[in-house]
Amino acid sequence: MRAGDVVTVDLELLSPEGDGLSESSGILIHVPGGYPGERAEVRVEHASRQAPRAHARLLSLLQAHPARRAPPCPHSDAGAAPRAGACSGCPLQALDVAAQRELKRAALVRRHGLDPGPLVASPDEWGYRWSSKRVVTGTSGHVLVGSYHRGSHAPAAMDDCRVDHPAIAAAARELQAAASALAIEPYDESTGAGDLRYAWFKTDGQDVLLTLISAARSSRAAELLPEALKLPAGVAWSVQAGRGNAVRGALPVPLRGKSVLSVSLAGVPVDVGPLGFLQPNPRVAELAYRDLVADEHGEPHRGALAFDLYAGAGVTTALLRREFAEVVPCESYPESAAALGVPAEPAEVFLARQQASGRVPELIVANPPRGGMGPAVSAALVQMAAPRLQIMSCSADALVRDLAVLQGGGYVLRRLRAYDTLPQTPHLELVAWLSHGTGEV
Repeated sequence: MRAGDVVTVDLELLSPEGDGLSESSGILIHVPGGYPGERAEVRVEHASRQAPRAHARLLSLLQAHPARRAPPCPHSDAGAAPRAGACSGCPLQALDVAAQRELKRAALVRRHGLDPGPLVASPDEWGYRWSSKRVVTGTSGHVLVGSYHRGSHAPAAMDDCRVDHPAIAAAARELQAAASALAIEPYDESTGAGDLRYAWFKTDGQDVLLTLISAARSSRAAELLPEALKLPAGVAWSVQAGRGNAVRGALPVPLRGKSVLSVSLAGVPVDVGPLGFLQPNPRVAELAYRDLVADEHGEPHRGALAFDLYAGAGVTTALLRREFAEVVPCESYPESAAALGVPAEPAEVFLARQQASGRVPELIVANPPRGGMGPAVSAALVQMAAPRLQIMSCSADALVRDLAVLQGGGYVLRRLRAYDTLPQTPHLELVAWLSHGTGEV
């Protein structure tokens, strides 16, 4: 198979990025815009020389999925070949939401041999995102507050984004208009020049907290935009001078109005600051949080000591404290760690310190970032051998890598559940219940 070849493929699997995959010919062919169950004519755009893998462009559908629909968002290229300037953030929205969930469940089974059963559904198909990071591109006088098209750094429009909470969508539209009117210079990643780099919006369902992230401390955006913007209840500023893709920058500076939002998750009030973490879909996240601190049957754990790794805003810490005499959280991000009243430290350092003091909890819960806990933390957990370990993961690939270490060290997977946290996307949130040894704890 070579670049330029036109072939007919049967798509059998959904990729983690939302592509349709064909593997029946012995070559794994990625087809953006195609879905499992479809037959398509495609043109090969790249064929790997190192592995039996290729990427192709959708030319025409010979057999469409019965749940196909026109993408509800006009900016989306979902269900079609990638389109310049289009948003690729919701690649599944050309299918109805029930079909999306079944494809995501089937992909988890086929790729990893893990069947979570029926997905826990989001109560909202649209407008569910309470935290949204936007990339600022364009030119002085014509600023775009959007995203990058997947797999590239080509700007994509996100005006009136359908999955963002309406308050965030309105605030992003206002920022785009104000930055253009004030001739704010967007950051140019190719040259390292420019001013406004990112915008991070959070909401509590009513108010919006906006964090402006500039490339340098000399910033017209930070000087002029706070008073020009009327919709955000608070505006903060951070500087990210690095040349990578990290959004979080230096400690934020409040510029106007509120510096925190108060959000209730699973009945726990949480204050979220300008660079603090907020689950994008709190209504589904709180269902997963409640499951994370209970046993696999939904009954509460009780005991003398529990550890909460990657504690974030402290929701699970508060839930655990209702049932345990002592709960010790661990968090590495300074803003969140300070709110929890603990030193900011990585999980492996925390576990080594606790192990050295001889403290073994009855329960450890962990909610690591997308990369998972990793081999060092997983090995430390095996060494500590807590009777119960429960993990909330936003990446099936990372969870499977961590499970390999944990199961090799004596842990037993008792149950797995999946949550459709971000409808229109291939994303799933997972909760895994494990016990050490025989599992009869």
